[in-house]
Amino acid sequence: MGPGVYRFRRRCVGWLRWVVVLPLLWACASLSAAPRELRVGVYSNEPKVFVDGDGKAAGIFVDLLQLVAAREQWTLKFVPCDWQDCLDALRAGQLDLMPDVARSPEREALYSFHALPVLHSWSQIYRTPGSAIHSLFDLQGKRVAVLRGSVQRATFVSMMDSFGIQVSLVDAFSLIDAFALVQRGEADAVIANHLFGNFHSARYGVVDTGIVFQPATLFFAAGPGRDADVLAAIDRSVQGWRSGADPAYTEVLRRWGVQEQVGGVSRLWWWGLGGLLVFGLLAALAALLLRREVQTRTRHLQDSEQKLATILDSVGAFIYIKGRDYRYQYANHHTLKLFGKTASEVVGHEDSIVFDAATAAQLRANDRRVLEDGETLEAEEVNTQLATGETRVYLSVKIPLRHADGSIHALCGISTDITERRKAEESLQIAATVFESFEGMIVTGPDQRILKANQAYARLTGYAVDELVGQTPRLLHSGRQDAAFYAGMHAALRATGMWQGEVWNRRKDGSEYPAWITITAVRSPEGGITHYVGTQTDISSRKAAEEEIRLLAFYDPLTGLPNRRLMTDRLQHSLVASARAGTGGALLFVDLDNFKDLNDTQGHELGDQLLRQVAARLTGCVRMGDTVARLGGDEFIVLLEGLSPHAHEAAAQAEMVGRTVLQALGQSYLLGGLAHHSACSIGIALYADARGSVDELLKHGDMAMYQAKGAGRNTLRFFDPRTQANVTARTLLEAGLREGLRDGQFLLHYQAQISAHHGVVGAEALVRWQHPLRGLVSPAEFIPVAEASGLIVPLGAWILRAACLQLVEWGRDARTAHWTLAVNVSARQFRHSHFVDEVLGVLEETGANPQRLKLELTETLLLDDVEDTIERMEQLRGHGVGFSLDDFGTGYSSLSYLKRLPLDQLKIDQGFVRDLLTDADDASIARTIVTLAHSMDLGVIAEGVETREQRDMLASLGCHTWQGYLFGRPGPAAALQAVAAQEQAPVP
Repeated sequence: MGPGVYRFRRRCVGWLRWVVVLPLLWACASLSAAPRELRVGVYSNEPKVFVDGDGKAAGIFVDLLQLVAAREQWTLKFVPCDWQDCLDALRAGQLDLMPDVARSPEREALYSFHALPVLHSWSQIYRTPGSAIHSLFDLQGKRVAVLRGSVQRATFVSMMDSFGIQVSLVDAFSLIDAFALVQRGEADAVIANHLFGNFHSARYGVVDTGIVFQPATLFFAAGPGRDADVLAAIDRSVQGWRSGADPAYTEVLRRWGVQEQVGGVSRLWWWGLGGLLVFGLLAALAALLLRREVQTRTRHLQDSEQKLATILDSVGAFIYIKGRDYRYQYANHHTLKLFGKTASEVVGHEDSIVFDAATAAQLRANDRRVLEDGETLEAEEVNTQLATGETRVYLSVKIPLRHADGSIHALCGISTDITERRKAEESLQIAATVFESFEGMIVTGPDQRILKANQAYARLTGYAVDELVGQTPRLLHSGRQDAAFYAGMHAALRATGMWQGEVWNRRKDGSEYPAWITITAVRSPEGGITHYVGTQTDISSRKAAEEEIRLLAFYDPLTGLPNRRLMTDRLQHSLVASARAGTGGALLFVDLDNFKDLNDTQGHELGDQLLRQVAARLTGCVRMGDTVARLGGDEFIVLLEGLSPHAHEAAAQAEMVGRTVLQALGQSYLLGGLAHHSACSIGIALYADARGSVDELLKHGDMAMYQAKGAGRNTLRFFDPRTQANVTARTLLEAGLREGLRDGQFLLHYQAQISAHHGVVGAEALVRWQHPLRGLVSPAEFIPVAEASGLIVPLGAWILRAACLQLVEWGRDARTAHWTLAVNVSARQFRHSHFVDEVLGVLEETGANPQRLKLELTETLLLDDVEDTIERMEQLRGHGVGFSLDDFGTGYSSLSYLKRLPLDQLKIDQGFVRDLLTDADDASIARTIVTLAHSMDLGVIAEGVETREQRDMLASLGCHTWQGYLFGRPGPAAALQAVAAQEQAPVP
């Protein structure tokens, strides 16, 4: 019996052992569930568990879990995830429960299970209808898709190893992905549980192979050592289902088209297991049949030598074997024909009977290197035959033949006549001389890989010739031409056999250059393409001349800026793009003040110097993508694109750039070694006022510029008088803010923060502007201006210092020493490079207790550079400063970042409190925020509480700290004492 038979028998025995131990995979454990909210993982495994088209969890396990949840009064929160991600989250404690988990010894070490199985399942293999996969052995060499991390995968691998069947596994993140791999032809078969497979087989065009394995019991799983009460509750329900006392289980299975499984394993599974046992007996029978097959093959072995001889005779090469005595032991038909002798005339003789003495000596020397030294020789041999005197060239490969102990007993030679190729190479050498005389030439094969490149091509591209050979011309692509360009090139080559045109290429050093390229296809007599010949000429000089002509046509020769012609074209495109995208834009018409006086008194040379410096400063004032152009003389145009679609916001953005230009052009200039002072007048016209007309927009800008001239020069004006009035009011407000900061016009009011158990626990500091003429100015009016102008930074610093001084004052009184003070911090203030140092400096300077200071941040602040935000918060947190997240729920907060932030408190926005009693959504959001805060061990406070009913509702939701008009309006610090006296006792 041969070794192959023994191997097959060992595989059959291993397979039978596997069948016997399969039922041992069934096991049980007991845990229980607590009545509470459960986070349940949902992955795609229809019909057992999946997310339906409406984004809701569905399936057998979902319906059954909802039956248990209704009885146990649980709240279920379904969390979609991929299979492996679900398991990882369950183990990490991010999920409480995972449905549809097959129990195994490995998983029992990682997760907790209940005792009674919910469903029984088994695995099946599916294939495409045309595939010839009907048994395990048909899987040899096939690609099998399987769910990554599943028990099925490990079981299948072990089973294939036991049979010695080689398969390629294609891992998928979900069963849907696994079936899609077969549908796309990226896998030959797919493994799935029979419920999912039968449910989706028609949809993905696959059929059951009849291969069944791995019976499994399916459970709900919890994290390791967690939720024993939840699992116990599930067991109680499963017991009722299995006993038939609760018909809901049967109804769920019938609804999803699954045969009732109460009381034991389904009949189909037993049939599948019986089939496996039968298959094992057949495998054993196959081993007996294999012995007979070995005997049959032994008889055929005698025919092999004859077949081998036939094959060697059919090969178009000279094949021979020589012994250690340098005598021929074998020569194929072509060798004998070359020698003009029979086999008996050659075998047993040396080369001297065929070749002249010089050839025989050279052949013996080559053979000695193989037979004596053990080399594998490849060499050209020039042989002259005795009979004809003809000399021909052969490429010979000679290898040593060894015994089992490694000793050499003969050599095998294979020789090919290359005489004609050598003649062709000589002709090619002549052609190569001509090839090197052309500028930039390559020859490629049909696959466009470079076979040869001349030195001119190498110099042009910066690569050495040997670096180019084997590459394709794609090596030189600069990226300026897209895929459509090259597709057109190849289409022309296929259609006409020739293409020429201009291409931008990239040299080895990264520099780009324009080239004129000609490509010609070389065809065989049969019409097939054998080669491509390409020439390349550097046209940088010609392109430079074209660029110079273009610059003269579209750019101002003095400043290098776009001229009126190019600016007009860009402005037209900008207006169209702005209208299509719904964005705003503005035109700044800039005219130098008193430029004519400089020209008249100092000469045009200094005037030109000034214009060049003005052009440079204007370019530095705008963003990349904006356009600065010179109309002529001392008139310049600035085009601002991508501004706000709202006219007042676009006007504010344009004004900011305009003031930057005024400041930049108002600086001193150095002309002819002397300082010169100049200024400009700017007219601003918004795109929205031009109705898409270039001329209209230029006219508006020109008119606004003359209004600026009339207003005294060195200023700016808008074309729209109403916009100008708004800009003026905003400018006055900004100036007033600066005066208010300088003159101490700001003050703080405080709104009490009330605890249900401790009365007043602190307050929120709210800035007020006591204007000497306007009285109290609303923060809603001046805070946006402070943000836009950057004054929010010094204003925020003043607020922080004033709040810390108030904390010091409270600290002197035992009744108020425990109060905290919340201070709002804007995003711009928080991002200031010295913010952390300023906070710590104010605390040290004033002596305020940092543990009584609470900084309120908004959600929008978290969206920009989360890592920097966390770092700054951690620095301040290390000194005792607390943080509250203001207006929580009104923006967008990523929970993955939220849990990393060193927060102390979440603040429910007053927008949710206002309609808390009448809007179920607001109540639900408030409840969610409170639950989230408690789960993250954070405090929670609600603002905008105006009625007792709102307060009581919040208290019922778990929020016991409030702020709002119910407890008093914001006022001076002294007013808090009255509130504290009123709220001294716990709130009823």
